[in-house]
Amino acid sequence: MDDKLKQRIIGALVLVVAAVVFLPMLLSGQDETVKVEIEVPEAPVLDQTEIEAAAPIELPAPEPVAEIPAPETLPEAPAVSKPAETPMVPAPPAVEKKPVQMQNGNWVVQLGSFSSAANAEALRDTLVGQGYNAYSLFAKVDGSDITRVFVGPLLDRAETNKLRDELASRHGMKGLVTAYDAGTQRR
Repeated sequence: MDDKLKQRIIGALVLVVAAVVFLPMLLSGQDETVKVEIEVPEAPVLDQTEIEAAAPIELPAPEPVAEIPAPETLPEAPAVSKPAETPMVPAPPAVEKKPVQMQNGNWVVQLGSFSSAANAEALRDTLVGQGYNAYSLFAKVDGSDITRVFVGPLLDRAETNKLRDELASRHGMKGLVTAYDAGTQRR
């Protein structure tokens, strides 16, 4: 079959279907504009009587507080004498530290490392205000000063993972669960 003939047949079918659907709607003669009437109730009448003020409540007098005793004075510490100078001894050779394996150790969630200490402190303050045990630590990495924000520590790693997920859903920050060791402890 020729393409032009196919297009003409399809066009004719579309016109026939449109006529079958829309022609009865046009010829039905029903008025599409219908008036809708709504009954609106009358406005309520407000009571104009004056409202009496509440009587003041009489509170009992507060009980007197016992005097706070003055703090005891501590005896002064004896003066410390300056230690005698000792000759310089060379430092022992550096020993490589091995990481401590923790069986039931402490864990923290590191939420971020900030080049701006003010931004880190703002996040920490927000978390503390929401009841989290948050703190920040200053560090120097590759010659740059950074401030890291931590939440914790917790004893159980599974609980720390739950805390990380909670913080991610509340703040949109993906935290990192890490061991609470010398690098992450508060100073």
